[in-house]
Amino acid sequence: MSKHYDSLRSIGRSPFLWGILGSVGFYALVHYGPLGLPLVKRYFAGHPVEYMETVIFCVGMAALIIKLFDTCAQRASLGELPLGSAEGRPQSIEQCDALLARLDRLPRRRWGEYYVQRLRAAIEHVRRWRSAGSLGDELKYLADADAARAYAGHSLFRVIVWAIPILGFLGTVIGITMALNGIDFSAPDQSMFDVLQGLGVKFDTTALALSLAIVLMFVHYCVDRLENRLLEEVDRRVEEDLAGRFATVSGGADGQLAAVQRITEMMSQTSEALTRRQAELWRSSVESAAEQWSKMSEIAGGRVESAMSAAAGEFSRQVEVLGRAVEAADVVAKLENALNRNLDSLAGAKHFQQTVLSLAAAVNVLGARLAELPGAAPPVQLEPSRRASHAA
Repeated sequence: MSKHYDSLRSIGRSPFLWGILGSVGFYALVHYGPLGLPLVKRYFAGHPVEYMETVIFCVGMAALIIKLFDTCAQRASLGELPLGSAEGRPQSIEQCDALLARLDRLPRRRWGEYYVQRLRAAIEHVRRWRSAGSLGDELKYLADADAARAYAGHSLFRVIVWAIPILGFLGTVIGITMALNGIDFSAPDQSMFDVLQGLGVKFDTTALALSLAIVLMFVHYCVDRLENRLLEEVDRRVEEDLAGRFATVSGGADGQLAAVQRITEMMSQTSEALTRRQAELWRSSVESAAEQWSKMSEIAGGRVESAMSAAAGEFSRQVEVLGRAVEAADVVAKLENALNRNLDSLAGAKHFQQTVLSLAAAVNVLGARLAELPGAAPPVQLEPSRRASHAA
């Protein structure tokens, strides 16, 4: 929105636009309106150079009129106090932001005024240097800068005032050259009479150019005086608005003590900011380390838990195998007792030797089966001595 506003404002304040429109309106009145007098047509519409002079004159006059309206509008707005009253205790340097904010709230059309720009530049100087001790020198520099800016604002006018007489002389030279080229040497007396009679008209471009330049210079003198008065009024108003508004530092011992105190306060504020920054960095580092440690603990705990689960499973399997081995040993013991009883009962039988061999083979087969079990007890061997005693 601000860019469109600035574009429209620059177009509306263009001297070329208003100069061309003014010259078109003027020639419309000359050719189709009440200004169509022979004298007017002779001096303003008798030669193409006269058209050019008139258009350039209108552009210069438009620039001066725009400058005049702007100067009058700025002088009328000097009665307002955009910063408020400066009465009371001097304001601190920290109030500069609030003062600049008040200037920002002004209508956008006033941002380009000498008064508003001077106030803004002075307050920014105080805020940048954190002191109003050099404000007087800064105001003098700003006054000189505004005077130079005002002088540069009339550069287009100076070019136009230089160009208009040059165009007039150019038109005269062109007219004289064309008249001399029209001399008929077969009738020199009549040709010279015609040339001398037309020379008066050929100097009309120069006469018009000088007349227009004089008018522009007079109008420029009036506008320039008004603008200089405006700058003087701006100097006075800015000095009144800012003088005593901020606390300044004197040049004596008290002033040096205040300056040292201000530097100490600035260093203290800087140290506090650095300390807070360092504390934030330490806190972020500790939090990052704690987060990493938590992740590593979770990973290690998961690994330990899985290892304990695997060990518990293996232990349960070993206990189960051991239980089976114990049960097998009980069975073997029971079988051994039963065999002993059978041996006792078969001791007197006729085929005692064959029976013993068969039973021994059965016991060996059973022992081999038990040996195949993991973690099983060693196979039980029947002692021959014991068998002999039972058999006897």
